[in-house]
Amino acid sequence: MEIAKLPEILRPAIEKYRDAAEDLGRTPPALVAELRDLGAFGLLTPREQGGHEATLGEALAVYAAVARIDGPTAWLLWNFNLGFAAGWFPEAAVARIWPGGPDPLIANSGQPGLLTPDGDGYRLTGRWRIVSGAHAAEWFMIAGADPSAGPGFAGLRFCAVPRADVTVEETWDVVGMRASDSNTVVADEVAVPGDMTVGLFAPLRLDRPAYRHSSISLLFPGCAAVLIGIAQAAVDEAAELARTKAGFDGVRLAEKEHVATAVGRAMSQVAAARGLLLETQRELDRTVAAGAQTTEEQRAAVRGAMCHVTETARAVLVAMYEIGSSTPLYRDSRLGRIFRDGMAAAQAANLSTTQWTIPGRLAMGEPSGWPFV
Repeated sequence: MEIAKLPEILRPAIEKYRDAAEDLGRTPPALVAELRDLGAFGLLTPREQGGHEATLGEALAVYAAVARIDGPTAWLLWNFNLGFAAGWFPEAAVARIWPGGPDPLIANSGQPGLLTPDGDGYRLTGRWRIVSGAHAAEWFMIAGADPSAGPGFAGLRFCAVPRADVTVEETWDVVGMRASDSNTVVADEVAVPGDMTVGLFAPLRLDRPAYRHSSISLLFPGCAAVLIGIAQAAVDEAAELARTKAGFDGVRLAEKEHVATAVGRAMSQVAAARGLLLETQRELDRTVAAGAQTTEEQRAAVRGAMCHVTETARAVLVAMYEIGSSTPLYRDSRLGRIFRDGMAAAQAANLSTTQWTIPGRLAMGEPSGWPFV
């Protein structure tokens, strides 16, 4: 199957369940099952494990297209597409997590818990907030810091922990991205074998284009693709609303000059931000496909594109909300939900516009000021 066709293949199931997901505060199990059956969680998974082994640029395009249908579903797709870990974690971990059959459902968090050496392994303790897909996950790929390994990020490792070893606390009481199920995961002295962990800066074991990126590059940009897809959904919904909604003067919004200008401007803004994100990522994909190492400047360009997505999406969401007048105030308004989901997604740490400093500093010949880019 061509993965570019996946969003439209998924559309009927997503549209069927997205209202129920909002009410439940998580993706319904029936939708999770359909997504898994259709291979939606295997975009970045190696072929040996039955995945698509897509480039990251291809995956970002899928996330953006799915977000145009439903933001929280796309957020789950981004979070659960951790199949690249099959080329990153030790082979013993891969054999356990990917024993054959359906794609494993793996949630993740980079907030570090405490990792204490214990024989050939570790003990993991901590609370990881805002772990998306927490109830659906079968495994958690969560960070732990071993202070004895040295200062800074030297002791930061990702640990693969089965669902049975952690507790999920209901803390996701929010008005936006409700269906993302971003609850709190708790571990208390959980035993983690050494071969179920991997260092943050460990290179991937598979020397193929999809796996020549760093783990940071593979983890970071998916949320930006989701956000720009949500912004496009807001434009779609506002344009549809304008066809029938009239102002106080009885004139349809679609006939008003300022509404046409706002929609046209938003269409261009979204297209430009989406294009910049995809092109900077595809430049990285082309570089690794040629067997070369990506430069810090190339990776910084992706971070800059992510910041641009954040600023653009916020502006577009507000503009489309304003077009809707009183309509998006109501709980059953699709435009209102898109606005709330988009504004919530834009608050993600990965999308912080403080990252503008990375390409800016490098352009002026200064160090990036970030521990990893």
